[in-house]
Amino acid sequence: MRENRIDVAKSTRDFFIRGLEGHSAVMEIVPLERDLYLIKRTRGLTDIKIYIADIYIAGEADILEISCQFSGIECIVLVGYYNRYSNNAKGLALSRNIALYDKREFFCAVNYEGDAFLNFKKKE
Repeated sequence: MRENRIDVAKSTRDFFIRGLEGHSAVMEIVPLERDLYLIKRTRGLTDIKIYIADIYIAGEADILEISCQFSGIECIVLVGYYNRYSNNAKGLALSRNIALYDKREFFCAVNYEGDAFLNFKKKE
């Protein structure tokens, strides 16, 4: 495990899940294993498999480690308040068809699917 990645604190995980439960695009959150979830969505949107992480600044090594450990994930969500990611990490995730978002971006992107979900960019 990389130095800047820590286990997601229960309070951070709970806060994220509570927010997601109240989202209009989310019907159900199915825990698959620790920090890995299947998000069942409303309005005919396809389900998505996400991994939540608390990484101060996510880099390429973090994306490689997570994507190899959890095959089939479609999104990595950085849930810590100060979490960010490098441009190279974003590019690597996209090259593996994995969306990479901080929690604010994810709460917008969850309204979309396909390429619109994968490539979502929050307006400044």
